[in-house]
Amino acid sequence: MTEKFIKPMPLWLSLIFFGIPGFIIYMLVYYGVPYLLNIGMPLVYAMPLLLTLPGILLIPVSLILYSVDNKKYHYNSFKERFRLYKIKGKEWLLVLLVFVLCLAADELLQPVGKWLAGIQFFSPPGYIDKVSAPLNPFKEFSFPITEFMGTTIKGNWLILLVWIPLNLMSMIGEELLWRGYILPRQEKRHKKYAFIINSLLWEFFIHACMKWNYIGMIPSMVLTPWIAQKLQNTTASMFVHIVGNILLFFLFILIGVLGIGT
Repeated sequence: MTEKFIKPMPLWLSLIFFGIPGFIIYMLVYYGVPYLLNIGMPLVYAMPLLLTLPGILLIPVSLILYSVDNKKYHYNSFKERFRLYKIKGKEWLLVLLVFVLCLAADELLQPVGKWLAGIQFFSPPGYIDKVSAPLNPFKEFSFPITEFMGTTIKGNWLILLVWIPLNLMSMIGEELLWRGYILPRQEKRHKKYAFIINSLLWEFFIHACMKWNYIGMIPSMVLTPWIAQKLQNTTASMFVHIVGNILLFFLFILIGVLGIGT
């Protein structure tokens, strides 16, 4: 499928594509997780399950949308449509710059998230006191990690087996749909401003479940779609999105499971 067959996406359709998943994620985080806690499921498993499930479902949604536009499935056509290309040469410099800027901004703006979380409208769900940093704006990220989501972490490999695959598939699903399928269609309608529409909807709808981070997430929410549009390459935004989360979060969990520094 070549560029000329990509249909423009009107704003109202973008609102639906981002609004419905965003509403579902919000309800799961604020109401679904407390329900699972009430029936006895530990937070360390309840939270990743419900937080990532909508993102994981975006993978089959992306495949279905592709099949609607393409009656026959071809790998090369799929790769071209979703712009899953290799990052080449000097492109890496720009990708790595965006990557570093996102990490730095997330770290520097954490105090803003803590302040915003103290305002009732932006406050986290009631079980936030059980949630570990960096998902909890009121807790400092300490090293080494000995406890995670109320569960002893040393030697607990099940935590990694739950959190890493679920979050990895969820982030892949997000990038496939938001940047792979939707962004090219938004570019047809909104031209050079498409990444702005994409970033605003991604932040304020999909991340409404973490609304205390609305200000702190602005740099990464804008730069991730921007790099995908700038390079016309979804792999670039996947790198920024996925590797950033792994370095900030899962590496420290792995160190805690291994008991390094304790």
